[in-house]
Order: sequence, then structure tokens, then C-alpha cells
Amino acid sequence: MEFKDKKGKILAMLIDYDSINEEKYFATDNDNELQIATFNLKKEQEILRHIHPPQDRKINTTSEVLIVLEGEIEFTLYDDDLDLCHSAVAKKGNLLVLMSGGHGLKILQDTKFIEVKQGPYDEKIDKVRF
Repeated sequence: MEFKDKKGKILAMLIDYDSINEEKYFATDNDNELQIATFNLKKEQEILRHIHPPQDRKINTTSEVLIVLEGEIEFTLYDDDLDLCHSAVAKKGNLLVLMSGGHGLKILQDTKFIEVKQGPYDEKIDKVRF
């Protein structure tokens, strides 16, 4: 599920564990700053060994991925003008990808989640509260 602002820019994606049915599904385009894919592979299948050689990349935003292990998180999404666009709930088994704009999180139940984001990260310049 994609959440977009009024101009059609993707603010976030929510992927539910139960929706992972395809063998390989690439949820983002190759030009996105963060690549998201889901896999549903069978025993004995292989992803051929490979390496990702160093590349110079320009990254303009800090994308975040939240993997909800237990509980529920209400998330609010804001566009680049900081106007509220969406509010929804991420539950156990959901992957929430925060790609652009602003966001807020409210923990609705005791919750365990994993956060992944690009680095290096400097909280002094990489996070602005509003």
C-alpha cells in the first residue's frame, strides 16, 4: 500500500507479511533512494552469490524502514510543506517504509520494532522536529 501526498509523491509504503505471495516483488523503482523488495522462496531455491561494489551515490533524504515485530504503531504522514496527509496503523508483521515528507509515531500497544535507515547519520542535521 502506498501513501502519497496531493502531488502524487510517495511518502510511505506499508507492506504486510500476509501479502508476500510473489516469488520476487520489487516494490520500489530502481531510481528510488531506498530499494524495497519482498521474497517468497521455496526450499532449495538460491539467490546466486554476488557482491555490491562501492558506488558514489547522492542521497537527498533519510528514508526509514520500521519492521513491527509486536504491537501497533499509529503513524502520521506529512508532505514537504508539513501538512498532514495520512494517518494509519502498522501492526505486527508490517514493514513501514518512510520515504519522504515528515512523520510521527504513536505507540498504541507495547511494541517491539526494528528501525533501519541510511547512514552515516548526524541527528544535529538529519532530524528537524516540527
